[in-house]
Amino acid sequence: MFSPSIAGKLTRLNLMVTGMALLLAYVAFLVYDLYTLRQDLISSLTTEAGIVGTNSVTAILFDDQQAAESTLAALSHLPDIKCAKILKADGTEFARYSRHGSVGAEFRNTVEAGKERQYWTQGADILFGSRIEFQGRQLGSVYLLAETSEMARRAGQFGLLSALILAVCFAIAVLSTSTIRQLVTGPLGALAKTAQIVSKQKDYSVRAPLPGSGDEVEFLVQSFNEMLEQIQERDRALEESHNALEQRVRERTAELTEAIKELEAFSYSVAHDLRGPLQHIANIAFLLQHSPPGEPGADNGGLIGKLVEGTDRMSALIEDLLNLSRATSTPLRRTPIDLSHMAESIAQALKDQDKGKRQVRITVARGARAIADEGLIQVVLENMLGNAWKYTSKLDAAEIEFGYTEDGARTVFFVRDNGAGFNPRYADRLFRPFQRLHSQSEFQGTGIGLATALRIVSRHGGKIWAESQMEKGAVFYFTLPYEAEK
Repeated sequence: MFSPSIAGKLTRLNLMVTGMALLLAYVAFLVYDLYTLRQDLISSLTTEAGIVGTNSVTAILFDDQQAAESTLAALSHLPDIKCAKILKADGTEFARYSRHGSVGAEFRNTVEAGKERQYWTQGADILFGSRIEFQGRQLGSVYLLAETSEMARRAGQFGLLSALILAVCFAIAVLSTSTIRQLVTGPLGALAKTAQIVSKQKDYSVRAPLPGSGDEVEFLVQSFNEMLEQIQERDRALEESHNALEQRVRERTAELTEAIKELEAFSYSVAHDLRGPLQHIANIAFLLQHSPPGEPGADNGGLIGKLVEGTDRMSALIEDLLNLSRATSTPLRRTPIDLSHMAESIAQALKDQDKGKRQVRITVARGARAIADEGLIQVVLENMLGNAWKYTSKLDAAEIEFGYTEDGARTVFFVRDNGAGFNPRYADRLFRPFQRLHSQSEFQGTGIGLATALRIVSRHGGKIWAESQMEKGAVFYFTLPYEAEK
């Protein structure tokens, strides 16, 4: 069961207070009017009694009863006086006047000794008595009996008029209550309706209308709207955080799925690539074990060469696997490094390892610098320059270049060669572990180097990509952005 609304309570309270105030005012005015009329009547009786007393002195002194009655008869022009009488000093009646229909009226009171005049209430009538004195001697007394019907009639008229005024005032109170409801309870009702919508529908975008009154009610509505706006902002921020979290979960799930796929491919490739050299080593060891020394036709030197080749492949694969692991797990230690000097050192090491068997022109641009992990970037350049050296091995005039360009606010480093290149349709497979675009018989390798380079560059927040055409060389690009810690 619903409680009465604030508007209903306020209306009833206002009408009750107004009604009580008007009723009290009506009763007060009515009582005051009755009192005033009564006092006017007593004042009038006092005057008339004085006139009658003065005019009756001679009649009492000369015992002229007829003259006294003539004096009393003059009261006939006063409709309020029902009866009148004059008493002598000894209390005997001297003269009487009775208006038609008031013959039987009784006078049950007399003026007390020591008082000049006195009045009493007899039912609805007023009895007024006054002493008649002459030269300091009491000659008698006069009594006037007046009815209050005229006073009641006038009081009735005033009461009717007051009732009309009361009704008009009450109507004005009702109208003022309606105005108050519109000014006060109207905005409160709209505020309550808005709060109900928010509570049931959880819709924090709704707003309560401002009343424009500039008072406490408007301040309350404005504060409520500001509270809704703050809740809406928190909800929006929470939803954005939730969406961002879901996006990160999706990204991490995708990365985890890709990592699982890479792990499966990695396990298969490691098993496949290690099984071949191990099988060669086992076969050669078996032949060496069962081939007597000095036996005609025994090519122990060739077998040992293959044995060394197999172990070298296994060593290279293990080294690349270690580099791949370090690229993921080693903490970054960013320091300023000179990539040009690093590239020159790697190029010289490649030439020293080749021992002058090839003629390769290696060009290194000066001034290539970055803030990165020196050890990990060393692995990146070794892989890229090593690939360029490897895939230009079938050329008589091989060219390898390391340089950089400015692309807006970032520096793009590159390694370019004029070697075998690759089919650009399969460029996305270059940076996957064990995904090789050339066969082992064409160019030896483990297929891990570029995957390692991708992970190192990605950990630095950079990107790596390649462009190429078959037999037209290749260009590998990478960036190493850096923002100082705040």
